[in-house]
Amino acid sequence: MIHSSVLMERTAAFVARHKLALTLAGGLTGSAVGIYSDEARALIAWTWSHVVAGGTLVTLAVAGVFSLAWWARGLTERRRELRREVVRNFFDIHADDFEEDLPSDDAVIGRQLWYLERGAESGDLVVLLHGLGLDADDFRPFMNVARQHTVAITLFGHNVEETRDHRYRPIGMALHADLISGALNNLQRQYPYKRLTLVGFSVGCDLLFRLAELWRDHPERQPKIRSMLLLDPNINHSTMVISSKVARLNPEHPLAELKRIAQIPAEIVEFQNFCEYLHKISGKDLGQVQRYAADLLDYWEPDGRYELFFERLERVRAISDLTRVYFSLHFEQRFNDVVARARQRGIRQVFDLRRVDHFEFCQDAFLKREISALLRGR
Repeated sequence: MIHSSVLMERTAAFVARHKLALTLAGGLTGSAVGIYSDEARALIAWTWSHVVAGGTLVTLAVAGVFSLAWWARGLTERRRELRREVVRNFFDIHADDFEEDLPSDDAVIGRQLWYLERGAESGDLVVLLHGLGLDADDFRPFMNVARQHTVAITLFGHNVEETRDHRYRPIGMALHADLISGALNNLQRQYPYKRLTLVGFSVGCDLLFRLAELWRDHPERQPKIRSMLLLDPNINHSTMVISSKVARLNPEHPLAELKRIAQIPAEIVEFQNFCEYLHKISGKDLGQVQRYAADLLDYWEPDGRYELFFERLERVRAISDLTRVYFSLHFEQRFNDVVARARQRGIRQVFDLRRVDHFEFCQDAFLKREISALLRGR
């Protein structure tokens, strides 16, 4: 009632202010109707016979409704996209996160494990694990375009901000696995109805192998996993060209070893990728990266041996409903041997070769295509 009276008052005030203009407009309209009344009637008759009677008006109305619905849908989607921003967050590390006592030199309690997250109205939660010396930001381009709910975890002490923070001293690979296990269980508690998919790139795959071992020994800590995607996992020392050199570098004087790594590529594209990689890890805590690489070197067998790889792969497959392992062109010379040995063990429809460079596995177009195919069960 109050709104109606206010509206009437405002209308009266508007008419009073523009009385002359409204009178003039009314007079002109009346004159036009009087002069052109025959033409107006003819126009109405033509409209009725050609538009209304012919169904054109109905067609235009339907088209208008669909256009309005399409516009509204686009507006809703744009608003939804704005809400799906990649955000940076962290898990606090507590003493109760660990079943066993930690060595005195592994100082991780009270620190944070950082991650990126982009929410989505999806039944799938995809968690990505990065390669040696990299971090969650390497997956940000994919996260920006992914339809799934995505999380990328940065390993302990691998953020640039932690490079000179002495609270983040180097830790071993086993403790890294412990921390990631805790993070995954935390995510599953937050999103209990979402299907969990784990994606490992390069030594991120080694972390998946270690997680499978951890969960074998502590099954109560194992989250429910729908699928796993391993991109260029290590097989033995033959696939650890970069890791083996990083494992031997002196964190106090790393320049000489980084220069030697830059000489590995045989093609210009590889050289560009290596330069980008070295530029990235040179800004990290190289003591942390070197410790992780050294543990990896001890974790694998010498060249030509595959027993450990297949044992670890079987553990991964045992905890996942669907597992896929893709290799890049860098692994082409070993791919046929891997497939032949897999078939001897009755393993099929797991391995495939992708004609891309190693670091192209992190590109958004590749990840979007392959992860979507994985979630469709292909």
